[in-house]
Amino acid sequence: MKAFWGIVGAVLARDVRAEWRRKDIFTTIVMFGLLTVVVFVFSFDPSRHAREEVVPGTLWTAFFFAGILGLNRSAARDSQDDLVSGLITSPADRGALYFGKLLAHLVFMLVGEAVILPLVVVWFDLGARHLTPSFFALLALGTLGYLAVGTVFAVVGQKTRLREVMLPVLLLPVLTPLLLACVEGTTIVMTPDTMEGFGAWIKLLVGFDVIFLVTGFLLYGFVLED
Repeated sequence: MKAFWGIVGAVLARDVRAEWRRKDIFTTIVMFGLLTVVVFVFSFDPSRHAREEVVPGTLWTAFFFAGILGLNRSAARDSQDDLVSGLITSPADRGALYFGKLLAHLVFMLVGEAVILPLVVVWFDLGARHLTPSFFALLALGTLGYLAVGTVFAVVGQKTRLREVMLPVLLLPVLTPLLLACVEGTTIVMTPDTMEGFGAWIKLLVGFDVIFLVTGFLLYGFVLED
């Protein structure tokens, strides 16, 4: 078990150090996320639309599409550095490699969300009654489930000719239940004085996360070696 988590920590540290030097994944996530939010702000005037009508779609569209570009950039960088070949030939546990990559992507995504979210708060005039523990639980579960799937499919996408296009084509259909739960759950959080139905969406997110974390853990080695 100690060796397992040692491999997880080594993969995580390697990716974080590489990103600290280059800052390309973080920049990609933040810039595309902010541009997406700006488009929605100009498309739907926050002063004329209720928050629950605009914020959920804006927030999760920005996070999902920015995350796709970040995952693509991460996988492309691994291919350029010939990291994948090293992982395939190493005796390291494939499940540990998966969790290391997943945690690295989680760090990048959470840092990007930490930059994007405050601007959404300002532009849509969100307050403490909107940014509740329920909202952040939804954000954490949604991000984790998204990356549990994306970490595997990012490797698959790099093995095809249409690398930049293939990841969203593969990813978005699988993520439909997750996206639905995130948007509907956020709508409930943004709606004043009601939390009816929120627990059902949280349960869906937890189930989705568990299923795809286990699936990714079991299949990541086969995806690397295929």
